[in-house]
Amino acid sequence: MITYFPEIYPDELLYSQLARCYVKAGYPVYIYMAEDFFQDKKVRPDIEFINTFTSAAFRVVTRETTINEIIMKHTMFPYYGRFISKERRSKAYQALMGMKGNYNNPLPKVKSCQDRFLRYCPLCVTADRDKFGETYWHRNHQIIGINVCPIHRCYLKNSEVVISAKASPILHYAEEVMPQKDNVEMIENDIECVVAEYVMAVFQSDLDMDSDIEVGNFLHSRMIGTKYCSARGRKRYMELLHEDFISYYEKLSENRIKELWQLQKIFTNDRSNFVEVCLLAHFLKVPVDDLVNMKVPDVPQDEVFDAEIKRLHEKGLKYPEIAKRLGMSYDSVKTIGNGRYGKYKHRKENPKKGGVRERDWTKLDDEYLPLVQKAIQRIENDEMSMPKKVTVIGIERDVGLPEGSMKKMPKCKAEVKNYSIPQEQLWAKKVVWAVQKILSERQPLNWKHIRNLTNMRNENFQACKPYLEMYADSDMVEKIRELL
Repeated sequence: MITYFPEIYPDELLYSQLARCYVKAGYPVYIYMAEDFFQDKKVRPDIEFINTFTSAAFRVVTRETTINEIIMKHTMFPYYGRFISKERRSKAYQALMGMKGNYNNPLPKVKSCQDRFLRYCPLCVTADRDKFGETYWHRNHQIIGINVCPIHRCYLKNSEVVISAKASPILHYAEEVMPQKDNVEMIENDIECVVAEYVMAVFQSDLDMDSDIEVGNFLHSRMIGTKYCSARGRKRYMELLHEDFISYYEKLSENRIKELWQLQKIFTNDRSNFVEVCLLAHFLKVPVDDLVNMKVPDVPQDEVFDAEIKRLHEKGLKYPEIAKRLGMSYDSVKTIGNGRYGKYKHRKENPKKGGVRERDWTKLDDEYLPLVQKAIQRIENDEMSMPKKVTVIGIERDVGLPEGSMKKMPKCKAEVKNYSIPQEQLWAKKVVWAVQKILSERQPLNWKHIRNLTNMRNENFQACKPYLEMYADSDMVEKIRELL
């Protein structure tokens, strides 16, 4: 009979919660705990996921939460499932919801030549003991490929608890495993902390189970306009990308992407390792919000580009002038303009002959204006999420317009521009939001917590000071300036 079950802590593994129950409920041996909680009393407690509970245990475990919340916030499912296909993600999720062991089949395996152990941050251990009176196993510390605690900027340490299917059935209580005093190795290499902060922010973000955007296609779309992709978006310059990628992460202690083919497999959707995707996205300067809410343009880049050549030509520009303006060779521009590039054909614009009609941009401008206004207000009034910059491209994506549409929609574009603010002002808005969030959660208010929430550098903090009065009263502004 289950007479005691503790509340779960923030970012705590379900395994850790069960281990605390095992010790604090007074079970003399593990087998008695297993009989109460697991349908198979001989099962090895799953450190990263969920075992099949008895009906009584399921009611106790989900008394203060839901099984969905447990899967998303207290297992490693978001690590393994975020960047795989919608079909595989759904199969794994449904298996976890039903507490079936076949959830491992659709999830990607992370191969390692060394044994894996439950890890911890010695400074998080101290903070946990100060706040809760005990420490616990954090999910963040178990992300394979990240060896740093982004909160305290120190290296993680291995415990003696091995993560293995061959381990004996037992629950390891973190408070008994971790030492009372421990050496702390601080990080001197900034890239370690920057990457760890980015990866943790992605990991902690909500997972959209309905997203069917493949990560390789998304990352390719974010290369358009860079030196790593052709103007038409059809060719990737992988050797240049690989060379710059390796150079950028040269001082990172663990970078699993060493070979060009590994990068190529991400773009072809054949490789979906969580940290590897994050490394590539961070290198391409993809914001966390964009990576966790992936979208791709409605119109392929080659069609957009080819249409622009046609538009310029019909406007009266000669192919040599267009080539110079777009930075392409004359032969390529002429080939595209004549509709002889690959399978591209100009769309028919005569309604009598069929095909896509020319859009009435004036009418669309009026129709989309209310949608644009609502999208802006959602961003401006969202107090739960970190403030975002209102941009033309962002609003176009939000309301479902192809990129570049607002160039022909002056009312919508003007509405967006009314809410455009300097980057320094946005930083100030983010800082005030972070302070309010920290205070509302009764967390210690210090500049490190602000930095971890906003992902801002010290120079960003200094630059935003003149704008703080726009978003906070004088007392809060003074308090923030003292911290910064």
